[in-house]
Amino acid sequence: MEVLIVFKMLILGVSLAAPVGPVNIEMIKRGISGGFLPSWLVGLGAMTADLIFLVVIFFGLSHFIEQKFVQMMIIIIGGSLLVYLSITTLLAVFRGNVLKQLQTRTTAGSSYWTGFAIAIFNPLNFVFWFGIFGSTLTMLMNDTTLAQAILYSALIITGVIFWNLNIAFTVHFSRNLINEHVMRIVMFGCALVLFYFSLDLFTQLLSITS
Repeated sequence: MEVLIVFKMLILGVSLAAPVGPVNIEMIKRGISGGFLPSWLVGLGAMTADLIFLVVIFFGLSHFIEQKFVQMMIIIIGGSLLVYLSITTLLAVFRGNVLKQLQTRTTAGSSYWTGFAIAIFNPLNFVFWFGIFGSTLTMLMNDTTLAQAILYSALIITGVIFWNLNIAFTVHFSRNLINEHVMRIVMFGCALVLFYFSLDLFTQLLSITS
């Protein structure tokens, strides 16, 4: 296995996880309130969705995801989820002690499934997995065996893991520097960003239906 290809696959995984998006925002929000574990579980849930996309591509089922009706349903569910997260975050800001509220509501199960739901219903993930990764996999399959292609795919997931661990650890060790006032500002910003992403999804829905 060439070292350059290994490096490229790891960077590809990091490139998927690094851009600021709903998953990263939720990881930061839960990390500030609950520490490393809730933040990491959000990322783990998102990585589970990534693995599902990967399996779908390997078994040649991407044509089902590309159907117009399926894309519309995914966008509606994903956009609605982001609106819900945005509203609940805003309500937490205006309901007394933000840190206490979030610590009460943050559980391992909710963190994992929130990360999974955000990722599985995010059309941007489709762009990566069925566009960038799909074409990359096609090129790899022409020059490598199936086992090597699976290994390269595992390296991409490893890149995602590295980045999510980076976020979870960073937020965990910096959360003690954040007081209630700063937390309100951060949470308000998170709510606005989540709402922006929901509007972006519904804009895509309009372009599909028009």
